[in-house]
Amino acid sequence: MDSEQQITPPVYAPNLHLFAFHLRRGLTGEPDSLASNPQQLWQKGDEILQALGFRERLQIAGYPNNSEEPPGAQVNLNPQKQLPLSGKLPNSDLTMTGLVFTHRLYDSYSLTVNLRRPEQEHQQKTDDVPISFWRNLNTERLVFLPDFVQSSLGQTLVLTAFLPDSHRNKSPEDLQEFARRCLKQVIPSRKIKVSALCQMGELWGSPIFEFGGQVLDANMEGEAEVQPHILIYLFRNQLSSSKFEGAYWQLINLFYYRNKVVSAYRETRTLYRKTYAIYTDLEKKVKSFKQELTQNTSRLALTQAQLEDLKMVLKELAALDLEYARLLRNYKHCRNTISINTKNYQVTLTEILQTLQEQEHEVQEQELEFFREFGDRTSPYFQARINDELNYFVEGSSLADKAIASIRGIVEIEQTQRDRSLQEQNQQLQDQIQAIGMGIGAGAIVASTFPLRFQEPMTYPWQDNRGESIHPFASALLFSLLAAILAWGGTKFIIWRFWRQSQ
Repeated sequence: MDSEQQITPPVYAPNLHLFAFHLRRGLTGEPDSLASNPQQLWQKGDEILQALGFRERLQIAGYPNNSEEPPGAQVNLNPQKQLPLSGKLPNSDLTMTGLVFTHRLYDSYSLTVNLRRPEQEHQQKTDDVPISFWRNLNTERLVFLPDFVQSSLGQTLVLTAFLPDSHRNKSPEDLQEFARRCLKQVIPSRKIKVSALCQMGELWGSPIFEFGGQVLDANMEGEAEVQPHILIYLFRNQLSSSKFEGAYWQLINLFYYRNKVVSAYRETRTLYRKTYAIYTDLEKKVKSFKQELTQNTSRLALTQAQLEDLKMVLKELAALDLEYARLLRNYKHCRNTISINTKNYQVTLTEILQTLQEQEHEVQEQELEFFREFGDRTSPYFQARINDELNYFVEGSSLADKAIASIRGIVEIEQTQRDRSLQEQNQQLQDQIQAIGMGIGAGAIVASTFPLRFQEPMTYPWQDNRGESIHPFASALLFSLLAAILAWGGTKFIIWRFWRQSQ
């Protein structure tokens, strides 16, 4: 036994409560779409039972066989409502009992494992036990920590026990060190960094301490980390324990909504890094585009190579903008998830109060102030930060849209100018062909009629010796030109008629 065990007094009826949550349904929008490996949480539950030496295994709707699950938003998947456990504490002769609850909560699965040292055996009160009870229960494999459970929506671990008589009247401030020693039983510092103390207070008249559960995103290069979320609730009296048990079903929902919020916020940290990277890439490409425009202000037109470069930039910007829009959509989805589950969290606190009052417990609203911290301060901070980041990133989408529109305008203008220039060139070519054709035709006419020039002497109308009729050369030339004009006009008319009919 280590020195801490020697100076830490034993506790009465220690309990361990694991509340783990795993996504069941995917985010594709299809009502029957499933997340990857949705039954992983049940598999991990069986591994925990095996590691602790229990023979019992989960036999629930949908697992291990693919049987049909009952309908409903919140469903207990165990036909017997719960799985009772009884056995020996690992590496000890102490008996322990427990219960396992399996639920489907909307789009997720919930696994609740409660293992405890009984308060009574053979109708007699059990002895106090050292706090190493939790260390032995967690085993060397640390089966109740996130690295082992690997639930996609996170988990909350709650340690409860009755304080020894010598500590029952101490304040939470005076019990900090005691709580930290309890924490070290499930998080050995030699293996895992111990979670920091986030808040302490009282719940139903007994001290409670919250460790970890914070999203660590200081390292922009890697994935955001979530410290193991652990609550240590030390009962001063039986009344606090009774209220905790009376609100147990609502506590499952409360921790579910909390973990949904934290999981969504953690996802936004990954989305932030990806969105920021694309935003930076967009800015670089837009700046490069502006420089290209500046360099070409004195030119009458872009070269073909420059026009092809602009088309390539347009394709890259369009692809980036599409991915950027997808990330922003997911960002907003996470923001909505946080908002919805924060409201559900606050509603559940009200339900806890009502449930205990229905059980004829005297409870006041301020007794739940410890849990209100998350709904009133932590979650609103998440939402405010996400809103600020979205406002910043929306400018990137506008920037990309404007750049894409500008490039498309430039490409269209350049293409129009090129088409018009090509049309003018074609027209000039056609005019030249027509001129050449007319020249060839005129030359052919002259060449064919020119021999008539020498058949008889050529006279002119103003001469005294002019003939009585037109010279054969002049009449042949005149009629040839008239026939050419008629042929040209007839051809134009026929072409025009066919063109009108084809329209």
